[in-house]
Amino acid sequence: MQSLGFAYAMEPVLRKLYPEQKEFSDRLKLHMNYFNTQPYLASFILGAVVGIEQDRVEGRNAVTDVQGLKTALMAPLGALGDSFFWGSLKPMAAVITVALVVGGIWWAPLFFLLFYNLWHIGLRMSLLFVGYRSRGDAVALMSRYRFTGWARQFKLISLVVLGGIVGALPVWRPEFKPEFRLPGIQLAVLGMAFTIILVAVLRRGGSPLKLMLALAVFCLVLAMAGVV
Repeated sequence: MQSLGFAYAMEPVLRKLYPEQKEFSDRLKLHMNYFNTQPYLASFILGAVVGIEQDRVEGRNAVTDVQGLKTALMAPLGALGDSFFWGSLKPMAAVITVALVVGGIWWAPLFFLLFYNLWHIGLRMSLLFVGYRSRGDAVALMSRYRFTGWARQFKLISLVVLGGIVGALPVWRPEFKPEFRLPGIQLAVLGMAFTIILVAVLRRGGSPLKLMLALAVFCLVLAMAGVV
């Protein structure tokens, strides 16, 4: 399920290590075999495979089973990554963001994007180098990163903050929104016109991702202005 992405990430390295086209094609096809794990922790396996391919070319370890290493690591790292990123880090970031919204802080969504992306992008970059240096040593990974310990702490923080949110809900008022609203008919016309514009942009080859981000910003501005 992720083999195409893995092979795409390996392509520049393989092209440099194997200048002969036939050998390059054979090694690239090898990395098209089945591969599926937690997408953030995949960078650890990617770094390890890069190191092993380099060792193979330089004659230090020509018999290492690259596919066997990927198969051995992808299931445990998949479970570990799901528990940490999906089960603790992202929920904690979301709960803190909701708490900021309840507290009347308008930049709460920006906090979520900044906090979560700094964590996962930073870890993905670091894991790439750890995997390369350790050649896929899971012991080195677990000794460097306390994923299970962090997960327990993040879940505890989420529960504490969530309890505070529940306690504050009876007195919550969205005070950061000015009192200005469009009449229902005007709001409906505005929504229809904006939808038509989005459809037109999509038909002209516009990026759905960029349009979704633009729509999110537009809706945030309308909410902050008290229009919706």
